[in-house]
Amino acid sequence: MAKEKSIPGISRIDSKHTHGWYVRVYANGGVFTSKLFSDRLYGGKQIALNNAIKFRDHNRMVADLHKREGRNPNRKPFYNKPPRNNHSGVVGVNEVKTTIRGREVHYFQATWSEDGKAHSRKFYVSKKRKREDAEKLAVDLRRKKEKSLIKKWKDMQKEDQKWQKELKKKLAKEK
Repeated sequence: MAKEKSIPGISRIDSKHTHGWYVRVYANGGVFTSKLFSDRLYGGKQIALNNAIKFRDHNRMVADLHKREGRNPNRKPFYNKPPRNNHSGVVGVNEVKTTIRGREVHYFQATWSEDGKAHSRKFYVSKKRKREDAEKLAVDLRRKKEKSLIKKWKDMQKEDQKWQKELKKKLAKEK
């Protein structure tokens, strides 16, 4: 059999028990999504190829949107486990003691990332605010931001799942 002409992002698989078209869509330095379009499930080699091309083209558009938005839809918006050098015990909250213009400064800093941009807020320890109060304010802000980021992330996951269901229905109708 003659070799198929090269189709970007789509490979032909003909092994002992697997015959079909394998689609890979790349984004952000890795595989964004992949899927096998089996000849048997799609009713023939050409129909499977047509569906594979549609899947690839659609997912390239989605991957481009995600690239522009600067997010990977499957990655959670923050880490759950603090790094080894974290002394506060809370991810995204750190204690800072430094000297600015000859004065010693002490504060807690809450950090988070939103829409691909780093954000932070400092809570200074002073005569009016105790160390424990500054730490509590930083932790509370971080927890509040985590909740809003998780909500956003779950909404995006639902949106992606809804889109996947619609795509499956559309492909089923075209069979």
